[in-house]
Amino acid sequence: MSRYFENELIEQIKDANDIVSVVSEHVALKKRGKNYWGCCPFHNEKTPSFSVAPEKGFYYCFGCHASGNAIKFLMELEHLTFVEALERLANRANIPLPEAKLSPEQRARDERRKKLYEASDLAATFFHNCLTQTSIGKVGLDYLKKRGLTQETIETFKLGFAPDGWDKLYRAFHDRGIDDSILLELNLVRKNQKGQFYDFFRNRIMFPIMDGKGRVVAFGGRVMDDSTPKYLNSPESSIFEKGKLLFAFDKAYKSIREEKQAILVEGYMDVISAHNHGVTNVVASLGTAYTRDHGHILMRQAEEIVLAYDMDGAGRQAAARAIELLQNTDFKVRVLAMPDGKDPDDYVRNHGGQAFKELVAKAVKPLDYLLSESLIKHDTNDTEGKQAVMADVFPYIANIDSQTQRDDALKTLALPLWLDNSTIFRYFRDYVKKGQIELVDTASTPLPTQDLPKGDAEKLLSLAFTDGEVLQHMMSYLPLEDFEKIEYRGIIEKLFTLYKSEGRLDETAIQSVLSSQEYDIYSRLVVMSDDEYKVQVPALIRKIRLHSLREQYKAHSIMADQLKRAGDSTFISELHKCQEIQNLIREWSK
Repeated sequence: MSRYFENELIEQIKDANDIVSVVSEHVALKKRGKNYWGCCPFHNEKTPSFSVAPEKGFYYCFGCHASGNAIKFLMELEHLTFVEALERLANRANIPLPEAKLSPEQRARDERRKKLYEASDLAATFFHNCLTQTSIGKVGLDYLKKRGLTQETIETFKLGFAPDGWDKLYRAFHDRGIDDSILLELNLVRKNQKGQFYDFFRNRIMFPIMDGKGRVVAFGGRVMDDSTPKYLNSPESSIFEKGKLLFAFDKAYKSIREEKQAILVEGYMDVISAHNHGVTNVVASLGTAYTRDHGHILMRQAEEIVLAYDMDGAGRQAAARAIELLQNTDFKVRVLAMPDGKDPDDYVRNHGGQAFKELVAKAVKPLDYLLSESLIKHDTNDTEGKQAVMADVFPYIANIDSQTQRDDALKTLALPLWLDNSTIFRYFRDYVKKGQIELVDTASTPLPTQDLPKGDAEKLLSLAFTDGEVLQHMMSYLPLEDFEKIEYRGIIEKLFTLYKSEGRLDETAIQSVLSSQEYDIYSRLVVMSDDEYKVQVPALIRKIRLHSLREQYKAHSIMADQLKRAGDSTFISELHKCQEIQNLIREWSK
């Protein structure tokens, strides 16, 4: 259940925790000027680009653009919720937090969830002890050792063994007083028509499934022979949604963050074998194809996703679906076609972790993968085969959101089909027309400047964004149009509206009103702020205003000249505007 905290309390907790002190517990910082600098904990770098501004209570990385306050720092670094990070800082500063006011229903629901987590963790311990401490589990332990798993890996993943008895887990838990309804909801046990309880998992290697906080929420069970089903997985419950979790993410996220790369595989053993051989940025989806929720999990940690699925029919379908969902996202995507039809588990066990890393380095772009797969299926010596390849690849190309990249993709497709560019373009136009597909070209939309210079606008805004009085003073003299960069205007407008309604610029509120792109720009400006700029505010306002007026004068002068040459009498109104602007320039130049 979410808890609500007053903004005043949140600000009090932030103020009581010096951000340099908080960050220094995790990052070695050195003072340079007014700010502190260190190597960013959110991406792998050798040259420090991570800046902490103590006066602003803010951090910003000029490499990966991570930014925020002390609360967000802990949230991102330690994978905490907002409430958990706030509690951590409150305890650090000895500030008591108000108790959550719960209704009887909410209290009962929270208590139920607590029991579900406790029972799941206890089940993981039960299975693990069966594997490692009993003669019953020796068959499972021998199986894992034959697959090359070390004792350390078995402990890290808390692997277990479900005994072959009818109800060994049920009787053990029943004797401990654990309610039957808890075991049923977690699908650790089932109930037959006679009302008898029996264990859901029997005679299987057990894989605990953990959420991002390392809490056991479900299980996967694997047979050790050729019987079916090969895998048995926990159905979803109130604490487990398989489409929103990645297996081993709780163990892999630090490596993913350092590598800026996530390797996505299909099975539990694919993940565990990779980690066992030192490739620790590997995770797997849980019995489902890749989902957008998986992307949300990986978004903050990784820049690149490498798809390393099995090369059987199901694996190929999963790869195609993942490519579709990952297209036009912020991720760089590559696809690894496992050689000789092997899965990652087989390959890593036979060739080792370093060989697998080298294989990953050779992973190809999605278009190259799709084209290669299609060329294997179809004979391109005849027209029918060529058209079949185009039918396979055109949907991907049509979904590319850049005209330039789309054209390049079509040229790539033309080569193996022995078609000239004009022919492949004609086929593609016919495909688009027939399917009534609307093509997109985001490349025509100007992107915000990534590296902001310390120009007049940047100096002024770096102050205005942290001082409401400066913002109000600025808005009294400068219309939004005076700021050349459109992205600045949206931020200014939102912050000024916030300041007028709240009477102050509250960091928590600012984060809620700005988009992630706007917040990135805001963060960079705040970090570069310098109190020495305050004495320059009047001069900065004047310079920005004069620059804008002169640009307007130039534009209206050109328009007047063009209209006059065309014999259009409205050129006179343009000349009047020029005169008005010239008068304003004289006023502002005094």
